[in-house]
Amino acid sequence: MSAESKEDVRARLKARRRKMAGLASSTASRLSAAAAPLLESLPEKSSVACYLSAGTEPDTSDLLAALDAAGHTVLVPVCEPERQLSWCPWTPATELAPGLFPGIPEPVGPRLGAEEVLDLDLLLIPALAVDASGTRMGKGGGYYDRFLAQFRAGGGSAPAVAVVHDHEFLPEGGLPADPLDAPVDGVLTPAGFTPVRGTGVYT
Repeated sequence: MSAESKEDVRARLKARRRKMAGLASSTASRLSAAAAPLLESLPEKSSVACYLSAGTEPDTSDLLAALDAAGHTVLVPVCEPERQLSWCPWTPATELAPGLFPGIPEPVGPRLGAEEVLDLDLLLIPALAVDASGTRMGKGGGYYDRFLAQFRAGGGSAPAVAVVHDHEFLPEGGLPADPLDAPVDGVLTPAGFTPVRGTGVYT
């Protein structure tokens, strides 16, 4: 790729997302359908972490409902101070309230730290883009990179799958990376699920 800096790439991706205002909600049913083969591979009554979509993120509402309907335990993220993530059980009846960041809803209920969710079976996490080598670019807060590092260090082995729009899944080498970036094991878009080669999880 070009010598474009990581922050320049992130700014460009954010600008493109802003142009999608009003369109992201149309991805809900397609994203859920695309995830079906991935979810069918889960054991019964699995524990799955998945984000509550907001703004122009791929819409996870149907996906969350499908996970709950299948009998899986669903955990959704809560942003804590010092750029830490905790996790809260979610069902369609869970009360939501404004979170740390405007426009991002968070569940009301007990919160679990990284050390308490090591038995997760699957992580579905947001991203601005991801490339075919598993390099993920988030919004810049580092919440998910920190969580994944803590999760792996604690013995968590669940695969991490980045969820992006179709055009945000880039060829290998399409994103700059640094040592603090936690790679992902797969990519889910409304067009389908793609394993990342070389991680040994799905390939």
